[in-house]
Amino acid sequence: MTPLLSAALLLLTAIATPACSSDDDGVEPPGTIEPTMPGDVTDGPSDPGDVGSEPGDTSQVEFECILDVDCTGERQICVNAECVDGCREDEDCVDDNICTTNVCRNSRCEAITTDRLLPDETPGDCKRPACENGVLIEVASPADLPPRSDDTFCVEPRCQGTTPVQFPNNELCRSDDPLDADNLCVPGQGCVVPEDLPDWVCEPFDPGYLDQEVCGDGQDNNGDGRADGDCPCEFGTVQRCFIGPPNARGVGQCTDGIQQCVNRDNPTWGPCTGGILPSPEVCNGRDNSCNGCVDDLPDCTGVLQCPENQVTQPFREYVLDASAFVDATVESYEWVVIPPANSNAGVPNNPNSPVTSMFMDVSGDYLVSLTVTDDKQDTFGCSWIVSAQGSGLRGELVWDTFGSVDLDLHLALLGTSTRFCDNSSCYYANCRAGRGTGGVNWGYDPSPGEACGRGAGQTCPNPRLDIDNIRGQDPENINVDNPNNGDVFRFMIHKFSGAAPTRPVLSVYCGGGLAAVVGEAPDTVTLTQAGGGCGGQTWRVADVNMIVDPDTGATACTVDILTGSSGGFDVRTSSSEL
Repeated sequence: MTPLLSAALLLLTAIATPACSSDDDGVEPPGTIEPTMPGDVTDGPSDPGDVGSEPGDTSQVEFECILDVDCTGERQICVNAECVDGCREDEDCVDDNICTTNVCRNSRCEAITTDRLLPDETPGDCKRPACENGVLIEVASPADLPPRSDDTFCVEPRCQGTTPVQFPNNELCRSDDPLDADNLCVPGQGCVVPEDLPDWVCEPFDPGYLDQEVCGDGQDNNGDGRADGDCPCEFGTVQRCFIGPPNARGVGQCTDGIQQCVNRDNPTWGPCTGGILPSPEVCNGRDNSCNGCVDDLPDCTGVLQCPENQVTQPFREYVLDASAFVDATVESYEWVVIPPANSNAGVPNNPNSPVTSMFMDVSGDYLVSLTVTDDKQDTFGCSWIVSAQGSGLRGELVWDTFGSVDLDLHLALLGTSTRFCDNSSCYYANCRAGRGTGGVNWGYDPSPGEACGRGAGQTCPNPRLDIDNIRGQDPENINVDNPNNGDVFRFMIHKFSGAAPTRPVLSVYCGGGLAAVVGEAPDTVTLTQAGGGCGGQTWRVADVNMIVDPDTGATACTVDILTGSSGGFDVRTSSSEL
């Protein structure tokens, strides 16, 4: 940068930067989340009525440049003396997505996708990685048979969709002799006549596959490893899914996962993630193979009686107590938790203790696994789902530059709110949980204290912002615990401070279930300009239409992804308009 340009920029910055225009004042250490004390506002001035710049006053100056090197943002180039997102050559567009080839066209990075199979690095699991619409998925590989784990001649390794099984093939025990017509194959024993069938043997299991996929049921009907493969969907929406044998869905330990509709230009269902699929049967009090029979093994004397799936609330500490289902002298414990996408929850607090806990930092399904070793050095284990489900409407915001950029989540009640960044909408200045029941008032009753981690007899704001994440790692979230039927809400994301280009992701939950995810690859939004108040860039993400059953109070919703004037996402600059 030339000395003259540098001096001019310093002067412009000094003139254009008002005091107290940012919550990033250097006081907070990295990795902290501000305490939610009454009256404590961190994003902007401390007066709740003064929330930053007036509409149209962005307190920002465009970064002027002469050369590309004058632009500090990732993937920025200098065009007409302004730094804009762009590229000069293909190398400027390289990212870590193995399912896209990025090229530079007309100074813009474009992703070219090619559906293809990828090398299989995990043989014997009945599946292999593949690229579909720019997303990495797993598809069925019928020839990728599992290794034989039963020496009985009539038990065959097979693939049921993407599930490896040891299949008792009764046909290998039968012949033209009428006396053999009803023989059965028993794992570990071989062929037996029906009257000698052991009590622990389960009836033959029909996986239930069809020749063609059935759209709309979230299942892998044809056994190709994809739920609702090649079926149409509405971009951004989410559904429950299951990629095991159709007849195993909801049986025993088998639990649905989640898939979302991706690719805005050509919407298609993405991979089914999470959930629990069939696994080899073990003695733990659960139907692991999802064939309708519990512990169908000879001499089953396990020391575990594994729990069923459980439900709790998000943003809570959840206790895991092995003593509730372990009946043995145990020498060691090992807890493992796989949290939902966008969670920063790591290992449990004491992963080798019989009693431990984990923090449910986001809504969704947490896969909990426990392995114990008894005094005979025998090992037993099981897995189950703990689902964190909030009531009403919940929006959770995460982004890829936690710690260096501050994004803010805003919520408006259409028909009541007049604009963003004032007291008619919910955001950091008037909606934080630490404010008691003050702040924005949309006419809802306050929520019980348990909803925001308070004791019995206390109340929580409704709506409320549980966390205003400035430099921490937890998601910023807004809740409306008891919306009315027909209420329509609008979510907006604002880049408050920080220089790095940032890609936000918003997850919308209704009645405890995930309803939509917006901002994930390949349909990302990059925010580059920051500003106080509603200055800088603001992204109006989606409208949420609430559906509340008048008899039961059960809450659901529909989500409409908003489109901007140019046909893409609705990203604006220096605008507080709804």
